[in-house]
Amino acid sequence: MKAKILLSLLLLSTSSICFSTTWQVTNSGLTFSPSAITINFGDDVNFTLESIHNVVEVTKATWDANGNTSNGGFQLGFGGGLVPVSQLAVGIHYYVCSPHASLGMKGTITVVGSTGVDDIKVQPAVSLTPNPASDFILITANDNKLIGANYFLLDQVGRQVLKGKLMDTNTSVAIKKLASGLYFLQIGDIKKDIFKVLISN
Repeated sequence: MKAKILLSLLLLSTSSICFSTTWQVTNSGLTFSPSAITINFGDDVNFTLESIHNVVEVTKATWDANGNTSNGGFQLGFGGGLVPVSQLAVGIHYYVCSPHASLGMKGTITVVGSTGVDDIKVQPAVSLTPNPASDFILITANDNKLIGANYFLLDQVGRQVLKGKLMDTNTSVAIKKLASGLYFLQIGDIKKDIFKVLISN
């Protein structure tokens, strides 16, 4: 059963990548152009910027305050580059040019699900941060019914590498000993299993 689920997830991610679109963002002086884009899950974004500008993902609060402190999401060096699809989960991504954030050089990338419906309006049952991660992950259960549920971290071939229980709405899990790569977080619920993709770096 696990092998079938993992194969389905891999096929879904492959099909999303095969039909993906690359969106272009440039700069016009101290403004990203376009400064707000809406893309489909699986699309990627390429920034072509002057050499004095970079791109750093920030929280909404930091973005609102014209700050430049990274939230651990995507970061591109001066001159820009390609944002990996793995760092563009469904939701709104806020970003700034760190040297010019205080001057209002910022933008948003809204990623919608494959249905075209903005999935961020429905809060997921479980969220996983940071992702990618190297030291620890925080599993947040947005549904109190999940507290006490078992979680399993599986490698790409479905082998269990970690397990535990969600003891609270926020559960911290150490992943320092994991090799770099792609993992699947499975939350076992009485009614259904919830899967999340984790990238360890």
